[in-house]
Amino acid sequence: MVGSVFALLGAGALISGKVAADPAGVVIYTVILAGGAWMAFRSCVMGVRIDATGLTERGLGRSKVVPWCEISAVTTGDGPGLAPAEAPGLILKTGERIGLGALASYSSRAVDADFALIKSLHTSHVADCPDCA
Repeated sequence: MVGSVFALLGAGALISGKVAADPAGVVIYTVILAGGAWMAFRSCVMGVRIDATGLTERGLGRSKVVPWCEISAVTTGDGPGLAPAEAPGLILKTGERIGLGALASYSSRAVDADFALIKSLHTSHVADCPDCA
């Protein structure tokens, strides 16, 4: 929603004749239009995708793909932001911690369900994978 507002603001300013006379204004509003369009597009694909190869977390920036073999543990912890939300997280074999902020919730039942799903899929992968044993 926010990205759409910025994209419309930038497009509206570029369409009006007042900004076309100022080269700096054209650059600024083009950046606002492009940034807003990027935010609107990426917000449509944000989230966590879980499949046989592992997890893919899609945020506003780049997507992060984590294969099951690189995960050493699945945990829960504090979610992103200042509000008291919880989110599932991953601990990689390198020691890096990845919080799955797209799965953050104020409901402990929702977090517990996501945590149980990810934990069971990871456990079944480890049991079946000769590289993880």
